[in-house]
Amino acid sequence: MDTRAFAVALLAALPAAADLFQVDLFEQGAAGVHTYRIPALAESRRGTLLAAADARFDSTGDLPGRIAIVLRRSFDKGRTWTPAQFIHRVPEGGAGDPSLLVDPRTGRIWCFFAYGPPGIGFPTAKPGARTGVETLQLHAIHSDDDGATWSSAADLTPQVKDPAWRAFFATSGAAIVTRTGRYLLPLVVRDADNSVHARNAYSDDRGATWHTGPSLGPGTDESHHVELRDGAVLQNLRTNPGGPRGVAVSRDGGVSFSPVERHPSLVDPGCNAGITRHARKNALVFTNAASTRRERMTVKVSRDDGRSWSGGRVVHEGPAAYSSVIVLRDGSIGVLYERGEKYAAERITFARFPLSWAEK
Repeated sequence: MDTRAFAVALLAALPAAADLFQVDLFEQGAAGVHTYRIPALAESRRGTLLAAADARFDSTGDLPGRIAIVLRRSFDKGRTWTPAQFIHRVPEGGAGDPSLLVDPRTGRIWCFFAYGPPGIGFPTAKPGARTGVETLQLHAIHSDDDGATWSSAADLTPQVKDPAWRAFFATSGAAIVTRTGRYLLPLVVRDADNSVHARNAYSDDRGATWHTGPSLGPGTDESHHVELRDGAVLQNLRTNPGGPRGVAVSRDGGVSFSPVERHPSLVDPGCNAGITRHARKNALVFTNAASTRRERMTVKVSRDDGRSWSGGRVVHEGPAAYSSVIVLRDGSIGVLYERGEKYAAERITFARFPLSWAEK
């Protein structure tokens, strides 16, 4: 583990409409990093905000590029942030696609991520092994001090991966803990025949052991969960090659799901998105690039458990891609998302606004 801090200048808050606060946290080229991508956002039990991302040193590309995981923290609801620090960096290969999970019972903060040995990424990994030098691996680190320090990495791959799979990784962003204490971690799997689909890993003992559920079907990809008022789990999915988002519902805590259906109100270019539940307001909040291209970062609200959605409020009109959304302890909404003026990988920005702003 490399916890050496490095400086990234904190940019001034962006001019915005009333109630919408935005600030850039990671900017392309800063601190010698070619590109920052893949945002993940969480808030600790103590109210510390954690913003994680890929530091892609040499290019915009995914693994098997040279990638490390970087983190900034805020103690004042996102107004100011600590300098960035590497929380996981490997001497060879790369580690990226962070997914953050906060255990509400223990306060432990988990960061799940993909580790690729040299030359290994989603397109190049090989089937036939549960883990090893030709395997794209699922690793996890954790923090018990609000993200100040992190554990060494644990390899979860042998518990989760079917040897027949060519590759898999956990969807980046925010993972959830259900009201029963189950950890739910959405996966993307490439089968032996190169078909790609979504599955889920789950743990009922606070991350000690893991199991894997069935496929959600062809054409599914990166996804996220939200627990509904009645305890059902809604999974919101990227579909390939794009088009309306897919949705499916589980009545057994996120193991098996209903057939995936396209939701016509959730237009999507084929991109990772964010979804969360505002328990106090009985509302779901969804963020994505609401277009047929990666642009128009938009927030939508549902008051009926995802059956219908508001028209949407645009956070950034220009190029935009991946996003991660959470409800903060004070009831406001926090979003960490990719945006730019010419293309979406120029910077990663934190936005905060009240739910009422999103519904106007």
